[in-house]
Amino acid sequence: MLLWPFVLIARLSIKGFYGVNIGFDLGPLTVITGPPGSGKTMIIELLWRVFKGVRDRVNLDGFTRVGDARIDMTITLDEWVKRKLEEVGYPGDSVTISIGVDEGGYVQAIKIDNKEIIVTEYRNSLSRVKYPMDVDVADTSILLNPDGLTPKEQALQLVGSASEDFEATLSVIKILRDFIIGLGVYRIGPYIDFRGRSRGTDERYMDFIGEHGDNLVEVLSQLFTDPRRDPDIRFLRKVLSELGFRNFRAGWYGGELVLSYVDKRGLVHIGDELPCHMKTMLALITQLMVARRPSVILFENADYCLSEGLGQAITKFLGNYIDGRQLIMEVRNKWFIDEMKMPHVVLYNVA
Repeated sequence: MLLWPFVLIARLSIKGFYGVNIGFDLGPLTVITGPPGSGKTMIIELLWRVFKGVRDRVNLDGFTRVGDARIDMTITLDEWVKRKLEEVGYPGDSVTISIGVDEGGYVQAIKIDNKEIIVTEYRNSLSRVKYPMDVDVADTSILLNPDGLTPKEQALQLVGSASEDFEATLSVIKILRDFIIGLGVYRIGPYIDFRGRSRGTDERYMDFIGEHGDNLVEVLSQLFTDPRRDPDIRFLRKVLSELGFRNFRAGWYGGELVLSYVDKRGLVHIGDELPCHMKTMLALITQLMVARRPSVILFENADYCLSEGLGQAITKFLGNYIDGRQLIMEVRNKWFIDEMKMPHVVLYNVA
């Protein structure tokens, strides 16, 4: 299966964090590499924190900054969002979220294509809209939060003359918020470590294996018992068998959920500790299989414990499951990059 060119995060620019000054376009599969200390891990962390800032307060603390710092992230909009925006008079194909950081707080800006929609400020625990008008509001510490953009009582008179424009702006913010809240955003790494067994107390179907694979046994067990996923399971078992892990299964055994397989020597393993490289591969493969569409998967140290030759097996899974999902990986080994022989791969080297 060919890689479908779905790109959620289309472009990223970072300035000032750890003295880094970069800007690049992303692809369906983006591989970020560079020498130790170059800032490649920081890129994953910043992306994660921007998405978290939509659900919770923006937090870009903890990064060393050289002067004022800023991140700009451009997200491709789907057809439904485009139609909704056009209905309220703001047509466009993308939204750019910008967050500038200085010693006093944050300045956040939202653009549809190149048209600025709103600029807000959160400084010394005070919230303010700076554009399209200058007014104190309830709370700008959360990104794309229309409820927090309600003018304070003493500012209501200021809003009156431009209330229609401001209401239109809030409509745009709500549309964008609903879109981004509905995305799947997953962060994995920088290491994968889980046991081959679990008590399986949470039986909900999950679309996230956990940051370090904590939920992986439960998620795989649910896939194995879902008839709709039979083609996925057959494909998974075939590829793992080629790597020496035959008859791979996930399910109940002795009152626990376990992973089981037969190794190259013919020994049966039931609930045993898995080899480190198999943990990393299962984490990436399983997350790709269960991630919702559309989604972005951020994988820090994606080649953890892997060795040459395994990249080819991972490529098989990427070709089947990247459709509707964007994978951004931070990797540290050149051989892994060389083995990613797929269309639409973007390699970015942080010098």
